[in-house]
Amino acid sequence: MFSIPHPGNFESLVAIINEIKKYKKNNKNGGKNLKSKKDKFEVYLGYADFIGTGRATLYKPSIEDIKRQVEYAHKNKVRFEVAINSACMGALHLTPKGINYIKNLFKIFADINLNSITLADPYLIDLANDCGLKVNVSCISMVDSPQKAEFYDSKEVYAITLDSSINRHFDIIENIRDSVSCKLKILVNEACLYKCPMRAQHFNFFSHANMQNIPVLDDYYYNRCISMRIRDKELIIKSPFIRPEDLKEYDKLVDIYKLSGRSHPIGWIKRVLNAYLNRSHDGNLMELLDCPRELESHYHIDNKLLDGVIEKWKTCDKFCNKCNYCKNLAENVITVKK
Repeated sequence: MFSIPHPGNFESLVAIINEIKKYKKNNKNGGKNLKSKKDKFEVYLGYADFIGTGRATLYKPSIEDIKRQVEYAHKNKVRFEVAINSACMGALHLTPKGINYIKNLFKIFADINLNSITLADPYLIDLANDCGLKVNVSCISMVDSPQKAEFYDSKEVYAITLDSSINRHFDIIENIRDSVSCKLKILVNEACLYKCPMRAQHFNFFSHANMQNIPVLDDYYYNRCISMRIRDKELIIKSPFIRPEDLKEYDKLVDIYKLSGRSHPIGWIKRVLNAYLNRSHDGNLMELLDCPRELESHYHIDNKLLDGVIEKWKTCDKFCNKCNYCKNLAENVITVKK
């Protein structure tokens, strides 16, 4: 299954579903992708009201908007998921007012037939279960071990989105797969810094900014992230992205490939979607990566030059101080645009 980012407006949903239809038609008429007959799809959007969400949003749809979109998605056999995956709510979710509000919201979501919601807080997962909602555990929960995965699996969740920091730790993913019965999602194009030391703070920043509509002047964490990669381009290679061509290495380990980028324009989303659906991209890899999207105009990475590199990453112990593989690779494949 592919989980597709959705900016939130109805027109974008129509555009996404039209891309899915074109993909199915092309492969029905003799396309090369042998996986296409088994492919299923879901879309997900962020809902930033009260609980908040862990990322920026382009649109803030009303409940009526979401209901209309759910109906349209279901009509076209596409699952619909809403992300309300705040990393921090300032304890509001544990107050009487907060609990009542969240329960009412979850009941509304159940009534409009959402397929699932994405949550990051264990308490909210319990409330959602009580309201009859299926839950996808957010990557913000940072599930990076079998022990964490078992904790959420015991709550009978629908799926767990793995912490992207383990995308190239195949041994950990294999052990998580063997430890749980729920579905596993993996972010393929997020491309945040590997083991980012600012990740928790950045998610908290977005959670509060979205929930409380704080007029933020600057995003220190994102700006710092970009500047680090301008100074040290090997950090891009070390980012735990998964190339479209390398999905085959994960087919037996995970159930759902999640594309990151719901805060981006629909044209960018369509480009990324088609690359991953067809499991191939000719051109600049930076065109597909979510987090350092601003660096697309600064760096060029010939995606095909990375063919076969995953074989090294599959066995890498990530002790970078003892290895210069990614540093040397970055020098060979990344060029600075003039």
